Amino acid sequence: MAFPRALWGPVAVMLVTGACNTLLMKFLVRQEAPTCLGCPPTNFDFPFFQTLLMMLGELMCLGVFFLQPKEKGKQALSAPWIMALPVSCDWAATTTVNAAYVMIPASTIQMCRGCVVIFTCFLSVTVLKRRQEARQYFGVVLVALGITIVSAEAIVYGTGGASSGTTHSAAWVGICLCIAGQVFQSTMLVVEEKFLSQHHVPPLQMVGLEGFFGCIIGVVLLTTLQRTGIEKSTEALYMLHSSGWIQFGCIASMFSIAFFNWSGVTVTQQASAVARSTIDVSRTSIIWVLELAMRWNTFSWLQLLGFSMLVCGTLIYNGIVKLAFLEKSEEEKPIVDAAQKA
Repeated sequence: MAFPRALWGPVAVMLVTGACNTLLMKFLVRQEAPTCLGCPPTNFDFPFFQTLLMMLGELMCLGVFFLQPKEKGKQALSAPWIMALPVSCDWAATTTVNAAYVMIPASTIQMCRGCVVIFTCFLSVTVLKRRQEARQYFGVVLVALGITIVSAEAIVYGTGGASSGTTHSAAWVGICLCIAGQVFQSTMLVVEEKFLSQHHVPPLQMVGLEGFFGCIIGVVLLTTLQRTGIEKSTEALYMLHSSGWIQFGCIASMFSIAFFNWSGVTVTQQASAVARSTIDVSRTSIIWVLELAMRWNTFSWLQLLGFSMLVCGTLIYNGIVKLAFLEKSEEEKPIVDAAQKA
């Protein structure tokens, strides 16, 4: 899949800020601070609160949308309530993944998130009626095998948690959370693509409205969780107030998420949901290398094998790497279709 020159900028922004999003969330859960006066330091593990940070980052795009000149051929959304479905999916996807950061390495999380290609491909065929080629199916199979290997490595060796390590059971839970989150994520991507193709909404308005409704959902959720004791936002705010590094991580993640979502919706609008999800997989290499460089994770040949299969699957899916037997099957397929019609 070749991207037009107009998309090179958004694609580059999506890769860089996408890597920053994952690394910053991992950075946050590695920070320790007291949750109250006199309490011992603990990890910043607040998945719902961290999701609200993401929504605040998206909300920033709405302000930029109102300040910039309106694009020709684009009109403001007249029924913003229609954003409820993608925002709900986004909340579920992000929160489940945030909960996994304390259990498994950031690179493992990002590799497991590659399964969004599988779910998005399935939904693109069934919902959007988008035809997939043989090379795309082959790429999806390689991605699935790569994720299986990466998951097995995390479960067998169980390293790379928030501090020194993670147990096998925690690795299982973390991987299951990541995969479950991608079901919601792929649903959001396909809904966005179907919505954008019908309404031609400017990307900044799309992201900003998601952030606006996401913040409303977040306030209700965090208030309920505070009262039930499942997650106490007062503790998160106390840690935020007492730690400069947590403040840095929160602010940086908000700006990074704002740019990432703008570029992501732009790519979805001008290419496809599957294109966005496969680009998303490509940032895994950046995350993995930086995580190893910062010694947040240890090198594993098994993880390298799984990562290589993920990359190969992505490149084949995008048509960057061409395999002769797949190209031949694509050329013969129209003849077969014509014979069936005859």
